[in-house]
Order: sequence, then structure tokens, then C-alpha cells
Amino acid sequence: MEFIDFLKQHPFLFGFFIGLLITIGVWIKGLLKTRGLNKEIAKLKESLYTKMQIDTKGHMTRENELEQLRKHNENLRVSLKSLQQKPGRAEIRQLHVFDKAIHSMLAKAPGFAPTWEMVLKDAEEEIRQTESGISAFVRKVFIPGKSLPKDTEDAKLIDYEEKKDE
Repeated sequence: MEFIDFLKQHPFLFGFFIGLLITIGVWIKGLLKTRGLNKEIAKLKESLYTKMQIDTKGHMTRENELEQLRKHNENLRVSLKSLQQKPGRAEIRQLHVFDKAIHSMLAKAPGFAPTWEMVLKDAEEEIRQTESGISAFVRKVFIPGKSLPKDTEDAKLIDYEEKKDE
């Protein structure tokens, strides 16, 4: 009670204490709000960190998969080129072209050289389209063990001039 009587006698100190109490209340309220905001910031940082980890793992997975697909694509391209460049592959292709051309020529007009040239070009074009995937032609399958003979002695070529002499 004495304190209240003392403050009534000194109004300046009374105002000072009331202002001090209001200031302390606002300060405590600010501390509580700051504490709540700091907790929310920590939660958001943790959520962001988790999301970034998930995104990084997904990105790394996609990068690894893309790299594997690139390597696989390159391996397939190299394999295709090496298979196309095997010894005898060009000769087998040319043999296939000639075979197609001969069969077409015999069906159209046997005995005429200009027809042969035309049919040969047609057959080469058809084989080229087949190799590039344009045409839906079913290829003949050549068994690798029964490809062209490697020794010229084993090869039996038809000599038309010898047959005429016989």
C-alpha cells in the first residue's frame, strides 16, 4: 500500500512504471511470436531440405538412366556398323541384289541387257530401302556358316563360255 501511496504522490514515476509494464508485456509477446516463427522456419527448412534430397535422387536416377541409354545406343550403333562391315557382308548384299534382279529379269523379259540394268537398279533401290527400314520387306536370312566360300578353289562359278563349248 505504501508503494501505491508513493506513486500517487509522484505521478511521473507512476507513468514510468505503467509504461515499463506495457513495454515488458510487448517485449514478451514479441519473444513468443519470434519463437513461433523460428519453429516454423525450422520446419520449412527441413521440408525444403527433404524435397531437395528427393528431387536430387530423382534427377540422379534420370541422369544415370539417360547415361545408360546413351551407352546402350552407342553400343548398338557400333555393333550395327561392325556387323555391316564384316568381311563378306558387302558381297552377300551384292549377291542378294543380283539374285533379286535375276529373278525379276527372268519374269519380265529374259534375254535383254537393258532390262537387266533397269531391274538391277530396281533391286538395289529395294534392298537399300529394306536396309534403311523404309520398306516392310521380309529379308532372306543367310546362315553365317554357309556364306560365300573363302577359298577360290571351293567356289564353283558358272562359266557360260565353257558350257557353250560343251
